[in-house]
Parts: sequence; C-alpha cells; structure tokens
Amino acid sequence: MSDEKAASREWPEGRERRHNLELRERLDEILELARKLFREASQMSPDELEQARERVEWLAQEIWEAAVYGPLEERDRRAADDTDEDESGR
Repeated sequence: MSDEKAASREWPEGRERRHNLELRERLDEILELARKLFREASQMSPDELEQARERVEWLAQEIWEAAVYGPLEERDRRAADDTDEDESGR
C-alpha cells in the first residue's frame, strides 16, 4: 500500500478488526451458524431450518450495514450530528 493510500485511511493499517467490532462479531456469528448448519441441517426440523434461514438473512443485513456504514455507534453519532446541523441551520 502506498503512503498516500495509508494516510487516507481513517485508522492505521491493521486496526480495522479492532475498529469495527460490530462487523467482526457479526462475521464470527454467521460463521458459527454456517458451521452449525453444515453439521446439523440434516437433523433439523423445517421450523428450525426456517429460523436459521431468517437468522442468516438478518446477519447478512447487519454485516452489510456494518461494512458499508461503519459501527452502529458511529452511525448513530453521525445521524445525531446531522440532526444537530439541520436544527441549527433553521
């Protein structure tokens, strides 16, 4: 990575895993669920499989949002900042 690209990042290289803990937790959770499904799907009831499918979809959405928009606390902080700016601009 060039020095220019490294300088443009919001955090030092190698800290991303610690910076976006929400993303890391969701990725770990979906991996754990995928492993469980691989081992146990043949013994699961249709209702259990449906619940697992819904959980995978929810986790996928959470992973997308954490990856694209950052950790939830940062999204909330940005939204609050935007609201403050809108109110002060009136």
